[in-house]
Amino acid sequence: MSGHFRYNGDRRIVGKEGVSAVKELISAAEAARILSISVASVRNWTKAGRLRGFRNGRMLAFDRAEVEALKEALASGRTARLRSRRNKTAADGAFVPAGYVRTKACERLARQAAGIAADRLDPRLALLELALKLLASRGHLAAQPEAGGASLAERFLDGRLDAGGFAPLLGGLCGRGADGGDGAGEADGAGGSVPPLDADARSRLRELARLPVAYAEGDDLLGLVHLSLARLRRRKQTGAYYTPSAIVESLVDDALGGWPEDAGLPRVIDPCCGSGNILIRVYLALKKRLTARGLSAREADRMLRERGAIAGFDIDGTAVHLARLNLALLAEPEDGAPAGFPILRQDALHAGDPGNGRYDLVIGNPPWGYRFAPDEAERFKRRFRTAATFGPESFGLFIEAGLSMLEDGGVLAYVLPESLLTVDRHAEARRLIAEQTEMLGISLAGNPFAGVSSPAVTLTLRKRPPAPGHAVIVRDGRGRADAIPQRRFRTNPGCAFNVRAADAEQAVLERMRAAPGVWYLKGRCDFALGIVTGDNRTHVREFPDGRVPEGWEPVLRGADVCAYNVRHSGRYIRFAPDRYQQIAPEPFYRAPEKLIYRFINADLVFACDDRGRLTLNSANIIIPRAPGYRMKYVLAVLNSRPARFYHTCAHASVKVLRRHIESLPIPACPADEQDRIASLVDRLTACGDPDGRRELYEAIDWRIMALYGLQEAERRLVAGRIGLPGTLCRLES
Repeated sequence: MSGHFRYNGDRRIVGKEGVSAVKELISAAEAARILSISVASVRNWTKAGRLRGFRNGRMLAFDRAEVEALKEALASGRTARLRSRRNKTAADGAFVPAGYVRTKACERLARQAAGIAADRLDPRLALLELALKLLASRGHLAAQPEAGGASLAERFLDGRLDAGGFAPLLGGLCGRGADGGDGAGEADGAGGSVPPLDADARSRLRELARLPVAYAEGDDLLGLVHLSLARLRRRKQTGAYYTPSAIVESLVDDALGGWPEDAGLPRVIDPCCGSGNILIRVYLALKKRLTARGLSAREADRMLRERGAIAGFDIDGTAVHLARLNLALLAEPEDGAPAGFPILRQDALHAGDPGNGRYDLVIGNPPWGYRFAPDEAERFKRRFRTAATFGPESFGLFIEAGLSMLEDGGVLAYVLPESLLTVDRHAEARRLIAEQTEMLGISLAGNPFAGVSSPAVTLTLRKRPPAPGHAVIVRDGRGRADAIPQRRFRTNPGCAFNVRAADAEQAVLERMRAAPGVWYLKGRCDFALGIVTGDNRTHVREFPDGRVPEGWEPVLRGADVCAYNVRHSGRYIRFAPDRYQQIAPEPFYRAPEKLIYRFINADLVFACDDRGRLTLNSANIIIPRAPGYRMKYVLAVLNSRPARFYHTCAHASVKVLRRHIESLPIPACPADEQDRIASLVDRLTACGDPDGRRELYEAIDWRIMALYGLQEAERRLVAGRIGLPGTLCRLES
């Protein structure tokens, strides 16, 4: 909960010695926002004494002045140890995302424009100048150079440039005039009109005016500059990120592929349209369809306008104006008036009537991880099915809202995080999709967003219940396409969309789950995070000369963990829990026997440690507590090809999460067979010969496969998909 806390009717702190000075108290959430860290980090910093908190019952509050002072110290570099743990995506700054537009020339131009305007010029003024130059380049604006080199924006704002029918759009962009009465000119955090032009603003505008701006059909220069000048923190808070050009093209192709050309002209809406880069491609694709039928370009423009084929919503007023301008740039004006489409500053999740059943196609890149206010989150929990259990996730809400906008038989196409496919929190969204829609396609897009590690997918759905034999086409980005029966998803645990498993692979997963006596680690083991120092450069050392000072001890990283063994890389740490940002209770590290695994890794890599060694947070800890089962047997299962196969097909994550480990089926095993497997594990860990280690791994693996009941063909399939561990032959130095 954010906001101010009041003690004894005011903001004073009352202690044993009486009343202290008046302080402006803020919540942990507000402190986290100011410092660009998580609420969990705020609590950890408080425990470590790096941030002073005040208690009133169960609530934790902070002095705003102290938090602001710490923020200043972080920005100045005086507290590098803490600065290294701040959310990288919350840092301020401008950037130009590569791949947003199709042409490098446009990308270079945006970089130049952002460099001129960043932190020196109201962004709307920069966008106004670029919009005017694009209109002139497109032939929509007759503007002759003026003596003295005044920019187009100066002349427009001074009343010396006639923009004709485009004037309302341009005036709305800079807060001078109206175009639609929806408040779209008020950008988030910067409402009202642009300030009067001073000498510095005029100088910056004239610098922009000298840039060689040329209109390129299909590119969104205005949106790229808008994104580049926006604060990264605001993008994170709103869940808004650019959609790269290649993803847009794929998305539009998939969406229109679900709407046959003989079905007529669809009504299309992007409920989170931003500056309209997706709608630009939709417009061009629809116009191409119409001209292919024999219409002239002007006739196609007129038909798209008259039928209201394109619509969009967004909460960013500036972006709404840019979307309107972008669409106006595409078509020839009619009687001097630009093409107008219903692009509204409106929240699709709050709209009383967001177009229920009025659209044939909903397409977009909805926000991921939007931070809702507590009261708003509570309303959404009551209103949206996908929010009822775990609270609202913005893209899940947009899936529900998007489906409500569609006619029966209409098509929804979204860019979504890959976590939708398997993460437990999104199970209800998956059930909604699997039950109420015909899934047309899923394309794995990898990590398309520059500077953000967040794998994405494009998902295309038709609003109608799936036929019994309906199959989903899954594309992996490398040319492979599989048809997967949609009914399979509904029978998976958590309705997981395990799209990386073909039918034969799915059969293996089901056999593993159905093995007699199979059990799971959930509730039968302890997990612990490795040490989060806050600054490894300060706390972790190497001693190349081999002379390790007293009090320093070996510490293991994820890269030190190999299959069955660890290889200490020569890093040391002093165990000082009160100095670290986050640490597990010491008994976890000092356990007589524990398993260590690589946390940041696509594959399962586990080793056993019996020396009580410390680990950093890239090497996490698990201590099985399953009566009747030896730890080395569990180690053998977790390192086996069947377990790695299961993990790859069911999760396909770049991180090995606790829930992944807890969901792995562990086959039942009699004590004597456990002894034989444990003996093989001991021999493998002691073996220095690479060929010998491979033979021992194969022997262990064969026994694990037999315990799962895998048949010969299934064993070949698993072995063909999953090779020997890449870390198998690394031994401790």
